[in-house]
Amino acid sequence: METKNSDDFVLQKLHDLQFISHKLVSPQGRGGGLALLWKQNVDLEVLQDNPNFIDTRITAEGHSFFATFIYGEPERAKRK
Repeated sequence: METKNSDDFVLQKLHDLQFISHKLVSPQGRGGGLALLWKQNVDLEVLQDNPNFIDTRITAEGHSFFATFIYGEPERAKRK
């Protein structure tokens, strides 16, 4: 999800929601910021991240797969 908030603010909310497993990418300017949350019974390895995506390898219930979570710029002219 796009957070649009500082990491400290997001971490406080995650604590309130009892999410321990997470990866945050800080917002750039007034927008952006990514938060990926997962349950403790899921083995998730972050392979790479930047302001537009989080690339992962996930293992759950004996199966392993790769997943990339993408944030697309809402303004079409700013998309790469």
